[in-house]
Amino acid sequence: MRRGYFYFCMQLKRVFKILPIQLFLNFLVCTCVGALAVFFIQDGLLSSGTKKYQIGIVGDMTDSYLGFGISTLQAVDDARFVIELTGMSEEEARKAFRKGELYAFVRIPDGLVESIESGANDRPVTYVAAEGQKGIGSIVMNEIVDVVSNIVTRSQSGIYGMQNILRDYGRTDNLWEATEQLNFRYLDIVLGRRKFCDVEILGMANGLSTEGYFFCSILIFFLLLSGINNSPLFSQKSGDLAGFLKARGVGAAGQVAGEYLAYVCLMLACILEIFLVLAVVMGSGAFQIAEWEGLGAEPLLGFLLRFLPVAFMLAAMQFLIYELVSGIVSSLLLQFICSISMGYLSGFFYPANFFPQTLQKIGRLLPTGAALRYTDSCMIGEISLSSMLGVLFYLACFLGLSVLIRKSRIQRG
Repeated sequence: MRRGYFYFCMQLKRVFKILPIQLFLNFLVCTCVGALAVFFIQDGLLSSGTKKYQIGIVGDMTDSYLGFGISTLQAVDDARFVIELTGMSEEEARKAFRKGELYAFVRIPDGLVESIESGANDRPVTYVAAEGQKGIGSIVMNEIVDVVSNIVTRSQSGIYGMQNILRDYGRTDNLWEATEQLNFRYLDIVLGRRKFCDVEILGMANGLSTEGYFFCSILIFFLLLSGINNSPLFSQKSGDLAGFLKARGVGAAGQVAGEYLAYVCLMLACILEIFLVLAVVMGSGAFQIAEWEGLGAEPLLGFLLRFLPVAFMLAAMQFLIYELVSGIVSSLLLQFICSISMGYLSGFFYPANFFPQTLQKIGRLLPTGAALRYTDSCMIGEISLSSMLGVLFYLACFLGLSVLIRKSRIQRG
């Protein structure tokens, strides 16, 4: 036990030697990641605020009925708050669609109004969209289909039915007057729609605001990248040293404990540096999070203390990666690949609920997924017990595997 403590002190001295340069490097990484976070937050706020779905209209718009209908939709109907219709040629629409400037475009065939008036309905409107579109775009698409299929077709059937009844009863003298009245009644029904869709705002993901969600995800992503910056602590790893320490009474568990605790100290110093910067920025009001609105930097200390299990778990995961791979270059490459891939699948760059169900399940099961759910709960002051148990489970697994690998290395000599 005593020799294990001395070994920890030796590792701690190594930490103090590389600490200044590591703090500087982590500050640079924090600046870059912070700029990335601002970009994602601003983009998320724009998407959740005033952004509309741009839909192109391709076809002859000179028909008075068609032009009046589209103008009315844009000027009066509730759909104008969600979609914006733009007339253009098909070539322009396809170019804009490929560039991502249009969500979709609608192709209106020639003679559409005449086909509806005659009752033939043999010239369908074509809705062109990308495969696999999800989210609110599906609601917009369903609404358009509902308007075309139900309102237009059924109102047409009602008008023709009314005309046939009047003819059967010899009331053709006021046929066109009754047709006009029925048309206006249908128009009132269309324009009177006030339930385009019910929207309940629960937050960007996990009940958080856009700022809160990306703050948590980018903070964890920064700690993942710090494993690359902290590589000098593992650059002098040697199998002979492990065997020598074993002969001196410091076993595999003692070696892992000493090295891991020293690494945790280095990571905590980096975290403290970042939180001091955040305290200055949030205290000045330059950056605010909706969940902590009006509180300045006051909530940071409590959040930091609750966040520590995540820091310990990520440190253990990075320690295991360095333990798995002997070469420092290979270790750095593996650290980078794990950070990017696990962060992406867990929804660090975009909410995971936009992914297919299979990827969502994988992302939740990853260590980064458990870390993000736990951190999100810490943000709103409601710690998720299941997520915390997941974080602690991964922490124990990573440390246990590190001890087994070190023991195997000692036995191989």
